Amino acid sequence: MTLQARVIAYPPDRAAVQRWVAPGGRVRIGRSADCDVVIDHPSVSRAHAEIVGDGVGWRLVDLGSKNGSFLDGALVVEAALAPACWLRIGDVHGEFALFNEVQAAHAGAREQMQRAQSQMMIRDIAARAGPDGLPDEILRGVLAIAGCTRGFMLLANGDDYAVTASHSLEPGALHGRAFSGSVGAVQRALAQRTPVVVNHVDSEPWLAGRASVVGLGLQSLVCVPLRDGDRVIGAVYADRREPGAPITQLDLELLGAFVESAALYMLAGQAVAALDAAPRWQGIISAQGLGGAAT
Repeated sequence: MTLQARVIAYPPDRAAVQRWVAPGGRVRIGRSADCDVVIDHPSVSRAHAEIVGDGVGWRLVDLGSKNGSFLDGALVVEAALAPACWLRIGDVHGEFALFNEVQAAHAGAREQMQRAQSQMMIRDIAARAGPDGLPDEILRGVLAIAGCTRGFMLLANGDDYAVTASHSLEPGALHGRAFSGSVGAVQRALAQRTPVVVNHVDSEPWLAGRASVVGLGLQSLVCVPLRDGDRVIGAVYADRREPGAPITQLDLELLGAFVESAALYMLAGQAVAALDAAPRWQGIISAQGLGGAAT
């Protein structure tokens, strides 16, 4: 049976980089933009390593990298790959696995379903008549795309942020020391105005020592800022305790399109709500004593 290979790299604080390789194919890994798996990390050389299939098996080949290539924890120059194994490219962890045609087709169908689901959720938000319930719907969309089970949404309120929606959080989980999630991930997303993604919480030094994170047994998390141009108007945080598929660049692409649309509809709803306090045209006409006549 023909087997395809899947290579996944897990850069710190970023979405997983995933690449499928056909039997007998070759995939180059490195920091350079012309690599097949691009890992933007200082420990990774421009052309760091290759995974090569010869139609019979697969091999990991180091390309003279500065910080080395590792297979299941051992430094290698060239080595045969097992059907499932862990890699380390410089300081970036990854994995290699083989899939038969049925398994690969199932994975491809899942990606197509994700794209269709994302588009459907964007249309659902666009079809809403008003802003009521919109934060809950946006949060549900992020949870579905990211494959997470818990989360909350923040919206700017003066110089602070207000929690406008939450899902599956324990009572009191959003109050002070009882917060059950990663404060650091939210702070980074708000300050840097870019998404924060963690696929393996226990491998991130800035998270692994946090009692609020370790005590919950969190596996993965994502925090995506809501932006109006350069202005951050909120953020959506989501996490999960259960093992699951990695949050990939595709997931992040879909999340970006979804929250961008969500932010636009949120701002439009706020603008419509602001009309309640706006001066009325008929009132201006009446004050001028013009009635309904045009002059």
